[in-house]
Amino acid sequence: MLPLQQHPLYGKAVGLMGRHSEIVPLCANGADLGEAQIVWRDMGPLGIQGLLPRGPQFEAGTPDQQAEALRSLSGHGLRMIEAEAPHPALRAAGYVQVLTPAHMAELPLDGTKADRRARAHPKWRASLRKAEAAGLKLRTQPYRGQPGHWLLDREAAARKTKGYHGLPAVLPLALGQADPNALRMFWAEKAGEPVAGMLFVRHGQVATYLTGWTGQDGRNCCAHHLLMMTAADWLAARGHRRLDMGQVDTRAASGLARFKIGSGAAVRALGGSWLRLPFCGRPRKVHTGKAMSKPLNPLDTPFSSLAAHDKNDPRTLRKPRPADDRAAANDRSRS
Repeated sequence: MLPLQQHPLYGKAVGLMGRHSEIVPLCANGADLGEAQIVWRDMGPLGIQGLLPRGPQFEAGTPDQQAEALRSLSGHGLRMIEAEAPHPALRAAGYVQVLTPAHMAELPLDGTKADRRARAHPKWRASLRKAEAAGLKLRTQPYRGQPGHWLLDREAAARKTKGYHGLPAVLPLALGQADPNALRMFWAEKAGEPVAGMLFVRHGQVATYLTGWTGQDGRNCCAHHLLMMTAADWLAARGHRRLDMGQVDTRAASGLARFKIGSGAAVRALGGSWLRLPFCGRPRKVHTGKAMSKPLNPLDTPFSSLAAHDKNDPRTLRKPRPADDRAAANDRSRS
């Protein structure tokens, strides 16, 4: 099950932003071990360098073979790997760890509706019952990348007021325009007015929580608990097996961490950030993707990963791959 950053949909979005990504086979001695999506980034005098976010995705091979496959990618300009999991092949391939792993919350979607509720913490379930008794009206619809949507505007305003970091505003627009059926929005209304909303992206058997907003009325009645459980049930009914809820940071965002963990999500460490030295290589000339007729947003803004959004954090170098027909057949289950 591919994380968003290694799914072809993410590469399509990168292309719409005027950037370039590429799916590269992972091979060693003629054996096919998997594939990796590399995103190219202009690093000034160092030329175009490659980043591998939330990878590599090995399907076979010994650690020695996998290390050889990673070494071969340096010829493509790959210099940094944001590892999906700890892997001995990274150090063997000549990479040095420069950042400790982030921790991600992953909500399993298997079982019945009752099973998913039972996995939540008792206090989380109590908040869910409070929301169910609040008389909220729930709505859902696709989000197709239209700018100026109320949910994104309100989240951006809340981010500015409270001073926290969020995903680049361009990301939902690019994903929604790359595949109009991939993004799904859920929101709650009270007296005809939205009080909370959440946005998810579907990619293969996995879905990823992108962003959300809640007003004071939504917080008072725990609307996000009801929206999260409603979305989980909706996604499970359509064949998704896991919901990626993003990074867990118990220091900077302890309340959000409690919400994610309380929902029944498992916390898993990624593999950290790895740099291949010497950090140099001949500049690589690549073709950018076909950009939109109107630019989505400033293209010189770092396109950060979903796991970390602080532009001063090296994790913001993360990015994914291009749309590929080979994976398109995996995403036909959408409705």
